[in-house]
Parts: sequence; structure tokens; C-alpha cells
Amino acid sequence: MLHASAVDPTVTIPPLPPVRVVAAMTDADRASGNVHDHRSRETLLLRIAALLEVEVSDPLDDATLHVPGDAIEAAVAAAAGIRRADQILGGVVPAAFVATKAITHGLLHRDAQCPPLWSPAMVELMGDAALTGYTAFNREDALAAGRQLLARGPVRIKDVCAKAGLGQIVVHDDDALAYALLREDDAMLARHGIVLEENLTDVVTYSVGIIELGGGTISYWGSQNLTRDHHGRDVYGGSDLYVVRGGLDTLAAKPLPSAIARAVACAGTFDRAARLAYPDLLLTRRNYDVIEGTDAAGVRRIGVLEQSWRVGGASGAEIAAFEALRDEPDTHAVRCSTVEVYAEIDPPTGATLYYRGVDPVVGPMTKYAVRLA
Repeated sequence: MLHASAVDPTVTIPPLPPVRVVAAMTDADRASGNVHDHRSRETLLLRIAALLEVEVSDPLDDATLHVPGDAIEAAVAAAAGIRRADQILGGVVPAAFVATKAITHGLLHRDAQCPPLWSPAMVELMGDAALTGYTAFNREDALAAGRQLLARGPVRIKDVCAKAGLGQIVVHDDDALAYALLREDDAMLARHGIVLEENLTDVVTYSVGIIELGGGTISYWGSQNLTRDHHGRDVYGGSDLYVVRGGLDTLAAKPLPSAIARAVACAGTFDRAARLAYPDLLLTRRNYDVIEGTDAAGVRRIGVLEQSWRVGGASGAEIAAFEALRDEPDTHAVRCSTVEVYAEIDPPTGATLYYRGVDPVVGPMTKYAVRLA
């Protein structure tokens, strides 16, 4: 029963202060990232500021939209004065591990080692929205989990903090599993954890996302492209997005191919599960990587790989979509792409150039975003 004083019609609630500046959280962002990452973020901040008709500047009381390079912990957000969703483009998490691949899977057993604030409810709420796998926080649990998975087929071992498809290895037998885990640092395992997951072949990776910005919401599905870096590795090469006004419910109501509809449903399940399992989450940019592939038994599978609660590789396309929908009020869906090429090239006419140059770490590179339709 609500108390009579719960709602007082005589009390006037002051409006939220409008965003006046867009700011990067530089102290948190300078510690990591290559030159191309930093230059791309500088351009992204300028595009966001132009979209909101404000400036990029230092933080200004509580009228600042913070755009961190990664999801930030609650203590960092509090120190920056972030208390509301309209003050951040990204995510605020109760503990660092919540923003990583670690929460995609459950523990091997209920008494397995895990960090404080770990929620066992996450895997229960997820159901079959992820692949078969486990998260472990010590070598013994990881070895036992890997052996259990090897009975089904090859196992993919994943560094929970790695990005762009790096930090992963596939093992096919017990010796390879033991050798791979022997190389892991005990302290890092206890802090971050490690994921062991069934390996799929003949794969396609979809992106499903929801972004809230400037009072508007868009959602999308898309596919990721691979490219070769200068070491011959297959790495992230951009995303092609189909973007609609509104949230995932609006997207799910569109006439989508069956595999896409399933990917959107899996992302929605993960999104709801995370919010229920970790109710202190503050999220305004949510992107989910969803894989479709064939398992060891020859069955086609679809499941969430990981979440990204930060501006990322697809953000250039997301902002391009916001710009297009702002300029065309009667348009309800657009197609936009980001492209990353490990060479210096000229982007197509109308594209927004995010980076072109020789990165001291990765070599020549070009990154741009473009509206396709």
C-alpha cells in the first residue's frame, strides 16, 4: 500500500539540467588504447557534440554528458558526479568484471571461486541465450570446466578483457587445455576470470544494440566484418547496421529473417537478465555480439558472446544513424556502416573520416563511418 505522502501534487520537480558540454573521461582513458583509438574518440566526441548542439569541453557540474572509453565502476562514476542516465553515454557497473565476458556464463558449481558481487542469477535468467560454457576464477575450476566441455567437442578459451576478437585460443584435447591454462596468471584469474565455451565453426557474428542519446532511442541489428591486420590476423573490420527509431521491442516487431530475429531475442534476454541480476547498472549504450555457427554435433546455434557497454567500433555508424533520423523526421529506418582497413585509403564520398594514418603500434590504418541507405 502506498502512503498518501508518496506523491505530492503540490511539489514541483525541477527539470533536469540540459546537457551543455560533452566530455571524455580522460583520466580513465589515457591508460590504454592505441593512437587510432584516441583519434577516433576525439572525432566521435565532436560528432556527438554537434548532434546535441553543444561543445566538447571539460566537465561542467551536472550538465555534462560523459563519454568514457569503457564501462566505468560505480565509484568512478560517483567521483565524476554521474548520478543519472543522461550524464553518460556508456555504462556504469558495480564491479569491473560485470562489464566483461565473465558474466556471459555461470560457474562450474555453486561453491566455485568468484569475486564479491557475483550474481548466480544471471545464468539462470539467461536460459539458452548464450552458448554452452563456464566462467572460472582459478585454474582448478577452469581445468575442470574445460574437461567437461571437451566431452562435447573443441573448446574456445577467452580472455574476458580482450577486444576485437583477440585473446582467444581453441583447444581440442586435455593436453592443449592444460598447457593453455598453465600460462594464465593466478592473480589475474582471481580478479578477472576466464571463459571456456563450446567452439563453433562456419560462424557469422551479429551486433544488436540500443542507444539512448539526447532524449532519443535507436536500436539495430547488424553484422560484423573481418579484415586482416598487419600481422595476418583476422580482426574486427567494421559493422553494417540496420537502425530503427525506438528500442528492441520496435526492432523485434520488424519483419526480420529468422536468424536475425533469434539474435535480437537473445540480446534482449541478455539485456534483461543483466539488469535484473545487477540492478545497480546504469546503461545508455548497449551492444551485444551474437554468434551464429555450427557446433561439434553439426547443429546450427545462436547465442550472445559478450556485451559492450561503452562507445565502440560501431559507434560511428550509430551516430550517423542519429544524424540521418534527425535530418529526416519521416524516415523510420536507415542503414549505416563503420569500416576499418589496415591501409591508408580514401573513404567514399559523404563518409565521416575517423582516422587515417600510421599508428605506431598497428601500422597504417583508415577508419570511417558512412550512411548506406
